[in-house]
Amino acid sequence: MSKQLLIIWLCLCCAACNNTEPVKPYAYLSVKFIEDEDFVLMERIEGSWHPEEKKATLNAYGFKNERLAICLPDLVKTGRYTNLSIDNIFYTDGVDFVPFRVDSGYLEITQMDSTKMGGTFKITLEDEFNGVEHRTIVGNFVINSR
Repeated sequence: MSKQLLIIWLCLCCAACNNTEPVKPYAYLSVKFIEDEDFVLMERIEGSWHPEEKKATLNAYGFKNERLAICLPDLVKTGRYTNLSIDNIFYTDGVDFVPFRVDSGYLEITQMDSTKMGGTFKITLEDEFNGVEHRTIVGNFVINSR
């Protein structure tokens, strides 16, 4: 009798399970200086997309102390955003490039819906750490919130 109850209980548990596998939140990023051949390998990437607040953030940390931060408030549609500040996008190579302002460039949102947003960027940053230096970063990113 106990074996039959166990089998019935297992069958009910299996029948109640949802067989669709949920998609977990994730963020993807590729970034490099435009003159470099290889993209920077990031150790940890954290992203969030809140469509109700129209805000996206992404923070990435590399193996050699590289760091990229993207903060985009007030996103209402896909398209190219050109008037960016260092508060919107920041990248340091972890050695001697520590920018203090965005010189030029764009960040283009190519996809945006209730669960996912992403885009590409090409930004020139200005640094004064070891003399004035302008370097351009390029890359793309995706943030999946569910």
